[in-house]
Amino acid sequence: MARIELRRPIGAPPERVWEIITDLSGQVRWMEDIHSLQVTSPQTSGAGTVIRARSKLFGLPVLRDVMEVVTWDEARELKVVHKGAFTGWGAFRLEPHSSGTLFVWEEEFDPPFGRLGELLARLIVAPHLRRVWGRSMDNVRRLAEAPTPA
Repeated sequence: MARIELRRPIGAPPERVWEIITDLSGQVRWMEDIHSLQVTSPQTSGAGTVIRARSKLFGLPVLRDVMEVVTWDEARELKVVHKGAFTGWGAFRLEPHSSGTLFVWEEEFDPPFGRLGELLARLIVAPHLRRVWGRSMDNVRRLAEAPTPA
C-alpha cells in the first residue's frame, strides 16, 4: 500500500477552493497529471458521480482510472474510490487556516506488480507524484487567490 499526503495553505475561503476542486470536468485546468477526464454518470456532482480519467505518469498518458465519488461534504471533503489501473482512494480536504484554507490531498493505493510495484512506488513513483500533485495544488492556489470578476 502506498500513501501520499500533501498540504498547501491557500489565501482564499474554503468555499472558493471548493468551487475549483469540485468542477470535476474542469479539473484538467489545474491537475498537472490529467491527460483527459470525463464525467460518465448521469449526475455531474455529489456522491455517486463516476469519472473516467487518463492520467500521465512521467509525462506519458498511460494510466486509465475510473473513480467514484463516495464523499461530497460541501466545502470540506471530496473523496473518491479508484477502480481502474490501480485501486485505493483519494481525498481532497479543506480545513480552516490562518491564511484562509488548508488544502490537504491524500491518496492511498495498491501499486500493481506486487512487491516490485511497492518498491517502485516508494522509490520512484511516489516522489514523482508528490512533485506533480504539489504543482497541481499550486495551480489551485493561483486560481483561488486570483481576483474574481465583478
